[in-house]
Amino acid sequence: MRGASVKTEDGAIQTVERTSRILLAFAEGEPLLGVSELARKLTLPKSVIHRTLDALVETGLVARDPDTARYRLGPRALELALAAVGAPDVRTLALPIMQGLVRESGETTTLSLLVGTERVYAAQVESPQEVRMTVEVGRRYPIYVGASGRAILASLQPEELARYLDRTELQPLTRSTIVDRKRLQRELVKVRAQGYAASSGERDPWAAAVAAPILPGGGRVIGSMSICGPRTRLVAERVTLCGELVRRGADELGRQLW
Repeated sequence: MRGASVKTEDGAIQTVERTSRILLAFAEGEPLLGVSELARKLTLPKSVIHRTLDALVETGLVARDPDTARYRLGPRALELALAAVGAPDVRTLALPIMQGLVRESGETTTLSLLVGTERVYAAQVESPQEVRMTVEVGRRYPIYVGASGRAILASLQPEELARYLDRTELQPLTRSTIVDRKRLQRELVKVRAQGYAASSGERDPWAAAVAAPILPGGGRVIGSMSICGPRTRLVAERVTLCGELVRRGADELGRQLW
């Protein structure tokens, strides 16, 4: 009986270890992975990958993309990540500020949090307008793409920024995504000077956004707040107005978090 108990315990530990490795594989810059890719990456049998992914899908920690039959982190994984960075408090404090920004701008407002080297949509308050932008809460994006990402990227410590750029391949999400390193660095200088980032068609070809970094007490960046809408509405003069609005909103949240 003693031997059977030890074997059962060893098997449980091995299952936990394999499950952890599969989850962490999604956090290494590859948000979508298939069974074969995971099997090669982790040197595990496909049957083990299949069984583990099925269990993770049931818990919501992993989701299956119906279009590609590949897998990505699910909404419950986001809950764990947000809990790790104290996000429940961030979202609670951010909500009234975001609601105010929607009233003032008429556009959707979003909250993104920095998780590792990516940003994750943690919350949104939608515009009341019939034609409006919406985002997928829980979706991850690289921080070199779009206003929400660049607001964070521009606020990293110099050594963190240099390390990120050295290790990151800038790949386009649309034809407008900035993938030239020198141009990106010029944009980051502009973001620091004006206190907010602006983008048009970089993540979504039909969308535009302005975003400002969230810096608790003026310290390390934890995320960004954005105002986003159709490109046809967020034209130059509106970008300036909304940029100032979102900068003030993000600054207010940063003060409350201090």
